[in-house]
Amino acid sequence: MPPPDALDADSIAAQLGTAYTAIDPDERARHPELISRIEKAGDIAGASRPVGGGAHVVTLAAADVPGALSLIAGSLTAQGFDIETGDLFMVRRPVAQRAAPRGGRFGPPRGRPGTPGSRPAPSRGPAQPAQLLLDRFVVRGTGDADPWDAIRPDLERAIALLAGGDAEGAQTLIIEGIGRSLPRGEAPARAMDPVSIGIDTTSDPDATILTIAGVDERGFLFEFANALAMLQVSIRRAEVRTVDAASQDRFWVTTRDGSKLDDPARLEELRVVAVLIRQFTQLLPLAPDPGQALRQFGALARSMLAFRERRDAIADLTDERVLETLAAALGVSRYLWEDFLRFQHENLFPVLTDRPALDAVKTTEQLVEELRATGPPDVPTLNAFKDRELFRIDLRHMSGRTGFVDFSHELSDLAEVVVAEAAAQTERTLRARHGSPRLTSGAPCRWSIAALGKFGGREIGFASDLELLTVYEEPGETDGVESIPNASYFEDFVRGVRDAIHAPREGIFELDLRLRPYGDSGSLANSIDQCRAYYSPQGEARQFERMALVRLRRVAGDVGLGRTLEALRDAFVYSGAPLDIPELLHMRERQANELVAAGERNAKHSSGGLVDIEYFVQTLQIVAGATEPSVRTPNTLQAIAALGETGHVGYDDAVKLPEAYSFLRRLIGALRVVRGNARDLTIPPVGSREFEYLSRRLFYETPEALATAIDVRMEYAASLWRQLPVE
Repeated sequence: MPPPDALDADSIAAQLGTAYTAIDPDERARHPELISRIEKAGDIAGASRPVGGGAHVVTLAAADVPGALSLIAGSLTAQGFDIETGDLFMVRRPVAQRAAPRGGRFGPPRGRPGTPGSRPAPSRGPAQPAQLLLDRFVVRGTGDADPWDAIRPDLERAIALLAGGDAEGAQTLIIEGIGRSLPRGEAPARAMDPVSIGIDTTSDPDATILTIAGVDERGFLFEFANALAMLQVSIRRAEVRTVDAASQDRFWVTTRDGSKLDDPARLEELRVVAVLIRQFTQLLPLAPDPGQALRQFGALARSMLAFRERRDAIADLTDERVLETLAAALGVSRYLWEDFLRFQHENLFPVLTDRPALDAVKTTEQLVEELRATGPPDVPTLNAFKDRELFRIDLRHMSGRTGFVDFSHELSDLAEVVVAEAAAQTERTLRARHGSPRLTSGAPCRWSIAALGKFGGREIGFASDLELLTVYEEPGETDGVESIPNASYFEDFVRGVRDAIHAPREGIFELDLRLRPYGDSGSLANSIDQCRAYYSPQGEARQFERMALVRLRRVAGDVGLGRTLEALRDAFVYSGAPLDIPELLHMRERQANELVAAGERNAKHSSGGLVDIEYFVQTLQIVAGATEPSVRTPNTLQAIAALGETGHVGYDDAVKLPEAYSFLRRLIGALRVVRGNARDLTIPPVGSREFEYLSRRLFYETPEALATAIDVRMEYAASLWRQLPVE
């Protein structure tokens, strides 16, 4: 026999009114038993039954814990069920335990302190939840699966996590399923469908009615319920209706304390948030990892809504092109979120909402002008500028505004401007203390900075470091009060440039100085005569250093001294002296064995990785460049084109080489941007979730198609060495 204070069908109907009594009486008769199972905050009870045509009615009861509605709606979406109708109610137990947590999904009672016949709760034992949710959905899936059986395991775990205080863990559990359930790569073929928002503050004396109409989008109810909780808004009741893919949802909302929500500013805020979330969920299928996009969008919304001064920016994010960019970024890169969205909101919103800047290519002259708009920048100003422009360029590429080659050029131009400004700042600081470096003749001592590697070739990608070589004219000393030798001055100069450029994460604009003469054992800067001696037939430069110099390019400092260095490079690299091909093969074999873990496949260092193409092209450049000046270019794709035009590679290779090189560069870029790790270029196992996300990031229809593409390109790259003589 139920306790005297238990809810029965009649008392539930008396609380919930006509919307509830419209439900079939036989079905309502089963609700008290569901409610009776909810004894603590982490409990959930459910039942479902078929109603014909592949549809099911599923009813759930749970404690009114903030966030429970989003988990329930999200779990249905995660298991592939479409919600055709939903009726969401709050039920109050007729007991005196009103100390249950306030401000849950529906908020506390409004103006109704008790129910006739209620009595004080007994003092023994834990209090049962006083406020309960009772949610009824009509859903349709892809087969005859029972909805409650399908959602129960994950939903029970999620509700338990939520009740235990781990709201983020609960949401992550459900979001992963939502991401897997979304259609792959489908996007609106036209402008996004319009969203209609109606706000009625007069029809209900206790609540404001929010009506949202538009195309039904998976994930909307999940995210919108979370947003309302962040806005300190409670849902008293809700109706979800979907007909022919069009939805019209109504929410009866109040403030968290149960008061009528009628403040115009807050109502406008609700309107904008509803539009933003509805439109964002339209774009989720565009994201290579929709689950990650949804998770990070939720974190972004929480951060924005937590601070009143950021809420004004929400309206700017409802622009369709802005949302496309946001969906692309959030669904691609965890490191972009961590480095920019979480810590640099002051950069995020101006970049996202400035469509002309996102659509434009900036020249180095424009970048310099913007950087110095308010005068010579200091180190913090330089790095804020660098981070903002780096984010803008990354977003341009992620949102499809630039191809891979142009993306690399834009990053390289930014790096040039940043290095030159860091050098100028360092020079001002050193001159104030030591004066200017002078030659023994008293003339100014010139200096120049050259780029190597991908920076030298204007081929920077995601998470690329900056390889630099610094030279000065000749020994001497500075002309200041604290005079020091030129060698010491330029040692401090290189350290200052390095310290002025802050890398937000390993590999992202981090300076690499190891390709200077003698590497880590040598000076940070060298005179031009020291370089001339080192890079000569009688010098100590090794074969790999000769290959590295192929990509040398002046990027800062004196133009004349830079040209002298490039001429010195040409005399050494393109001297016609033979290359030791067997030594190169031995070096590649060591890289593949020592830099790649057993059983793994590395996109850069494994056999057939990017290094094979780079070394092969540089080898041909060194051989052909002795007589063909046109192949002396630091850019790999330009070098391949020149080698093809001069007949040093055949027609087939002239076509296959740039395609394979570009493919492996894109693969490495995708691995870096997804992981946020410049060093980990291990290709995930085929069949893993990470490999599936990688295939979506690279716009392959299936993971198997990407696996085949990787095999074909890497087998081709590994075969290149067979074209070179090894005698």
